[in-house]
Amino acid sequence: MTTFWGQSDPSGNGKFSLGTEHNVLRFKDFLKKHPGIRLKIDPYTPESREQRGFFEGAVIPFITYFQENLDYTDSDHLKRVRDWLMIEFNASFLKVGGKSLKVPKSSKGELNRGLLERIMDWSGEQGYPIELLNPEDYKTWNDTTRQDGGPRMYIEYLESIGKLHRP
Repeated sequence: MTTFWGQSDPSGNGKFSLGTEHNVLRFKDFLKKHPGIRLKIDPYTPESREQRGFFEGAVIPFITYFQENLDYTDSDHLKRVRDWLMIEFNASFLKVGGKSLKVPKSSKGELNRGLLERIMDWSGEQGYPIELLNPEDYKTWNDTTRQDGGPRMYIEYLESIGKLHRP
């Protein structure tokens, strides 16, 4: 599958850009090689730094918090849970020695393509209080409470205000 990335003009004048001249030439060459082809344009919003921060700083520790024998403050435990989530919710298959193995894909660009929703849905199915995973509350904690010397982790903040209790 060939992918071309472009962007509509932010001024709202109805124009579309493929970016560099190189990309324009690639696209024209593609069209010449595939006369009459129908194309589908899918809107895509890149993930934000804030979205990534919420995922790594709230969602991963939150899920780790509810796992037996795992510590949400231990970076190795966080990595293990993150890796497991990528295998469970964002994987591809690799054939090695005649066996198909499920391997994690990168989460880059996948958070707003349904990865975050799939993980949140699963968390809710497990009975975790996902209503506590509110991006606005996380932002408030990260931008103010934490900066003012409050709890260093979002989970600790939720515990300190009485919203989260050890299972």
